[in-house]
Amino acid sequence: SYKEAEQLLKPLIMLLPNKYALPLQLSDIEQLKQSEISIKMNLTLTATKSRIQRARKLLKEKIIECSNLELDEKGNLISIEIKSACKPLQKSLKKNN
Repeated sequence: SYKEAEQLLKPLIMLLPNKYALPLQLSDIEQLKQSEISIKMNLTLTATKSRIQRARKLLKEKIIECSNLELDEKGNLISIEIKSACKPLQKSLKKNN
């Protein structure tokens, strides 16, 4: 189930506007330091941090919008299912398979 969720993360991130998707991808997937991202994107460190935080919020909204999560009593992920109404994610996953 965590494997399933992990496979959905990149396509979900790519549904975000690029100005948020890129810094989030670099920070949370590629594990670059925020200072390195700010240089790479020609942004101030404050702007970079702000975009990453905003991107995480937008990603959370996309996860809620596009999937049904099943959690155990401790909040651990049991399963994740893509909602049929989330066409952009379904298209993105079909392209990648």
